[in-house]
Amino acid sequence: MPSKEELEELPLDVLAVWCKRVADRPDQCTEAVAANAEKLRRQWFRLQGPPRSGVVEQEELERQGAELKKRMAEFLADVLLS
Repeated sequence: MPSKEELEELPLDVLAVWCKRVADRPDQCTEAVAANAEKLRRQWFRLQGPPRSGVVEQEELERQGAELKKRMAEFLADVLLS
């Protein structure tokens, strides 16, 4: 299994797919873990779309993506390495 550092190097969409896999397998984890995985995936989904027209809006989107990536990597490292 990849380490947290390795997970942080993956693209955000790959982390979203891993979260989807966790969410789709509640028989292999608790309901709370599956729900958190789905919540993270939905947050990623909301960030998708065309680039923002303004520089400030685009920078905010990128900041949110970086923050989400960090949270996903931490979550997946805890789930996959436990």
